[in-house]
Amino acid sequence: MSIVNATTKRTISPELAEQRRKVAAVLVALGPERAAKLLRNLPPELVENLAEETASVDSLTADERHAILSEFAQELVARRLMAEGGLPYTIELLTRTLGADRAAELADRIDPRRRRRFRYLADATPEVAAMVLAVEPSSLVALSLAHLDATEAARILKALPADKQTDVAVRLAGLEHVHAEVVDELDHDFRARLVPLLNQPISAFEGVDLLVEVLHSSSQAIEKEVLDRIGERDRALADKVREALFTFDDIVRLDDRGVQEVLRVVDTRDLVVALKSAADEVAGCIFRNLSERARENLQEEIEFLRGVRKRDIVEAQKRIIDVIRGLEASGTIQIERAEGDDNE
Repeated sequence: MSIVNATTKRTISPELAEQRRKVAAVLVALGPERAAKLLRNLPPELVENLAEETASVDSLTADERHAILSEFAQELVARRLMAEGGLPYTIELLTRTLGADRAAELADRIDPRRRRRFRYLADATPEVAAMVLAVEPSSLVALSLAHLDATEAARILKALPADKQTDVAVRLAGLEHVHAEVVDELDHDFRARLVPLLNQPISAFEGVDLLVEVLHSSSQAIEKEVLDRIGERDRALADKVREALFTFDDIVRLDDRGVQEVLRVVDTRDLVVALKSAADEVAGCIFRNLSERARENLQEEIEFLRGVRKRDIVEAQKRIIDVIRGLEASGTIQIERAEGDDNE
């Protein structure tokens, strides 16, 4: 594509006509504001001719606009490089014209040596990239992340398992000078081994939810045995499953006697805060198991409670859940389970 810099005549060659059509397409793709800036630097007669061509250009789709501007930018860069030269200038011009991402892609084509290493890691979802990298040596993971944008690397680092995350972070902090040949070899190795894994479809499901569903249909004895065994290997996971097994809304699964036992033990302040945003069914379950006077007092305290934070509500509900779990463990109350549970 060439920008015409001479006045035109009524009769023009096919080549010049094609050039003019391309320039008109560029003007449309640039939009009115940018096109106006470009036209200010052209002779008036040429502006008039280009205006006629522009009027004949149909509306452009996003893909057509992108293709036109990409072609224009590449040729413009090539011409300027003849005069000024240098990859830095190329990248700067492409970035200003097309944006950082597209500029990086085109710069890679102009200079293959600049190809963004480990780009395939950033193109995958952070969870998938982290899953694939989790089995690689931490030193190599750190080296690969060091060649990504900080935001991209942070997403993958955050998705790594906690112990791996720490090790990789330490090695990232210790990186200094690495030979380009080493980086190229690692990139080549990762590309060959990891890209097929990164491109495989991943079926996502929440394992904790699945386990909770299974345990809901099990007896209390089985639930306790499973959670005890999980706790021996991963205390945090066992706690997470316990929290998911019984939420504050699950109070409705207790019979009235069980609710009354809970109300005898829980802190009244926790009950007031916990009920501030509780579902009507949960509140009704609590209120019907209180005396009339106690119910009126509780309702009054809830009504006058102001400035309570969501975090405070969650913490109060958790303390009540802990009380319920303790009462169940001691055999004082029983949580309703799936039909057919013999509670062995």
